[in-house]
Amino acid sequence: MFDLTPYNTFGLQVSSTAGYVISSKSDLRHITDADVLILGQGSDILLTEDIEGMVLIDNIKFCEISDEDDCYVVKVGGGNILDELIAKLVDLGISGLENLSAIPGTMGAAPVQNIGAYGVEIGKYIEDVECFNLISREVEHFSHEQCQFGYRTSYFKEHKEHKLFIMEVTLKLPKGFHPVLSYQGIREQEFASPKALRSKVVELRKQKLPDPKEIGNAGSFFKNPTVDAQTYQKLKARFPDLPAYPNAEGSYKLAAGWLIDRAGCRGITHGKAGTWEQQALVLVNRGGAKPHEIVALARYVRAEVQHMFDLALEPEVRIFGSHGEISWEQL
Repeated sequence: MFDLTPYNTFGLQVSSTAGYVISSKSDLRHITDADVLILGQGSDILLTEDIEGMVLIDNIKFCEISDEDDCYVVKVGGGNILDELIAKLVDLGISGLENLSAIPGTMGAAPVQNIGAYGVEIGKYIEDVECFNLISREVEHFSHEQCQFGYRTSYFKEHKEHKLFIMEVTLKLPKGFHPVLSYQGIREQEFASPKALRSKVVELRKQKLPDPKEIGNAGSFFKNPTVDAQTYQKLKARFPDLPAYPNAEGSYKLAAGWLIDRAGCRGITHGKAGTWEQQALVLVNRGGAKPHEIVALARYVRAEVQHMFDLALEPEVRIFGSHGEISWEQL
């Protein structure tokens, strides 16, 4: 058995039948079975039980930066830690990703979820994703358009059956410092450099989110729900302090953490699982939690929000059963 405890930030004690750490692109040529689960740090997943099969750990690490006329082109291995890359870039005065600071996870996982924070999504800057197709055993490249980025989703997330192992991500970061300051906590301030903005984002995240190395968690467990204007106005009439962020198409993105908090679910504990005291959107392993306790807690939180607001929260984390990824409805 292959211990997956170090490869899921919830810190759940689960295993797989077999495991292989992929440290170079050539390592993939030795993998003959396409029926595998691909992980990096496991920072955006919930493993609900032991995995029956092989798990591949993306540990391909390299970083190449080139200077073009109006931008920097950054080629980075799928196993590189995202936050370490951001720290390196801001030290060099290269901006664009600083709003994503302190998000746990690898570069290989980042495009799958199209991770985002404080008004920035990584997909905006992704120029190319290089993958190894474990079925055809061919290298494939996906342009920005082919990645089909959406809110916490992408082609890679929607087409899991293609078994694509992300080896390399190419980012195109424009020169100059153009800070995105649309979210509370940073919009009231001015920042002289990407390093200054990164420092503030790290500070804010530490205030709200527990360190997975200390308290097991997968970051934001649920997506921020999007509602139409009519639904927003009805909710606003009932809850005048409802925070919302307007989208271009006339819809509104609501703060899932606020909804969970208002539904009375911040800081609660079920068994050895709970919601974080500083940010209700985060489910935590309080020590020795079993997968079924996290699932039970998530169901309870979802039901309470549904009861109060008539809104169905959808998980942001990817959920895996014994034979691979499953939907919330399959739990």
